[in-house]
Amino acid sequence: MALELSSMTALRLVRRAVAAVAVVSGLAFAVSGPALATPRIDIVTEDYPPYEMAAEQDGLRGFDYEVATEAFRRMGYEANILFLPWKRALNEAETGRAVGILTCAHHPDRERFILFSDPISVFTNGFFVRQAHEGPDIQRVEDVVGQPVASMAGYESLAVLQNLGATPIEAQTTELGLKMLAAGRFDYLMGALEPTEYIIRREGMSDEFEFITLTTRDFHFCFSKKYPGVEELISPFNEALAEMRADGTYDAIHDKYR
Repeated sequence: MALELSSMTALRLVRRAVAAVAVVSGLAFAVSGPALATPRIDIVTEDYPPYEMAAEQDGLRGFDYEVATEAFRRMGYEANILFLPWKRALNEAETGRAVGILTCAHHPDRERFILFSDPISVFTNGFFVRQAHEGPDIQRVEDVVGQPVASMAGYESLAVLQNLGATPIEAQTTELGLKMLAAGRFDYLMGALEPTEYIIRREGMSDEFEFITLTTRDFHFCFSKKYPGVEELISPFNEALAEMRADGTYDAIHDKYR
């Protein structure tokens, strides 16, 4: 009876062969040390706590950083994560000099050079308000037009508010925006839940705010279509990700950031 192997199992079986014949070339696979060393695979990202952190913070490197590193480890690879400005990271993926980007949202403009993994995390957009704030029932971003609202300077959310006819206050940083909200300078601070909550915990302000969810989007590992052999990596990555969710590893990683 024929024995059928999953793509992940097959990759594990050929790991020795890959290590023996891999050739160092730019941002392609790089193998160093003995012939049986773990193949290294290069990934690009930007500094975006708590998803990915260029510098370790209290022993943490970001939940997407940890999830991706573990997924590739289970596939038989060492993930070498390079932190770059976002536009340069996109270019590295578009040209195939890196296996992909950690992490990005699905966008039609990216489909020409990106193959999207199964969701690796989420991005939640909405409004932060003070605890026990009493105001109108906010269900859409349009509902804050005419209300005291703010967002961070340079953020897409600020432009969204302005285009709707709101007159948002511009906070220069998220930390400053939170302090202004706590002081009553405005009633609604538009932003992303995950990175802002991380800052709230770091600043010791966890009991001061509530969050109104507007939209949630998936984040993915974004594989470069031009990376050699990328088609052989996507299914094993998704399998490793599913395995991590099933065995509790995924939740254990995220629990460290809550």
